[in-house]
Amino acid sequence: MQEMYEKLGLFYLGKDVDKSTMEAVEALTLLKNKNFTTHAAIIGMTGSGKTGLGVGIIEEAAIDNIPSIIIDPKGDMGNLCLIDSTFSTSSFEPWVKDEADAKGVDVSVYAEQTANLWKEGLERWGQNSDRVAKLQAVPKTIYTPGSSAGVAINVMSSLEIPPQEVMEDSDTYASYLKSTTTSLLSLIGINANPLDSKEYILLAQIISSSWVKDENLTIESLIGKIINPSFKKIGVLSLDDFYDKDDRFKLATKFNSLLASPSFSLWLQGESLDIQELLYDENGKAKIAIFSIAHLNDN
Repeated sequence: MQEMYEKLGLFYLGKDVDKSTMEAVEALTLLKNKNFTTHAAIIGMTGSGKTGLGVGIIEEAAIDNIPSIIIDPKGDMGNLCLIDSTFSTSSFEPWVKDEADAKGVDVSVYAEQTANLWKEGLERWGQNSDRVAKLQAVPKTIYTPGSSAGVAINVMSSLEIPPQEVMEDSDTYASYLKSTTTSLLSLIGINANPLDSKEYILLAQIISSSWVKDENLTIESLIGKIINPSFKKIGVLSLDDFYDKDDRFKLATKFNSLLASPSFSLWLQGESLDIQELLYDENGKAKIAIFSIAHLNDN
């Protein structure tokens, strides 16, 4: 039975259910990854198993070397990291200590009982230690943007020169430039319209001219370029007629205040926000990147 769902492209999600008795039957519930569409939604009542189904799909994908980037607003997807294919007692002890104390049971004894319960339960569903080990071997990282609780991520790395394939594709480049510019302006509270926002047009031209010159940007260098850009015209208008120096200085001051904020410094630390590196390691092995954002407000 297990050999069937170990084929690449087949995701094992459990067993079918007899609708009259609501009991599991021997027929397997398999999902073909070729049936995945661009978008999907899992809809159900509270406690119906939406998260469990999502986790099952992610785990099966990881075993098939398909990576995931997970945005976790609740803070519970870090559970994907809680895997021990040996089911050792010591791995369970920290997680069952409070329950063992409440029941007046020795922690090590209770942890061993729990480990055996998990092992036997998984084996009843065809998940042996070898398969658990495959999932455990997939690199998993919990990123906490704007916080040092997990692995920090540097959101400003998007100011670096885009990859060559982006630079050479005009549509992709335009989209990349737009997202970078609007994201930067959103950090200082400006919701810019690309067609008529002076801030957007100025910033986009500064970023684009720097990238074309093969020059990486930082917030510090961007502040200087806002005050004294390397170009003298925007369209047919002179720079000062389009956006005078006093107003440019005010814009630069907003970015400077952002940079000076102690809370913002956490957004400038950690690993680069490089999607390829988040998805795969240097050997092309799939990774699971969990972005825990429960600590952030909506903005």
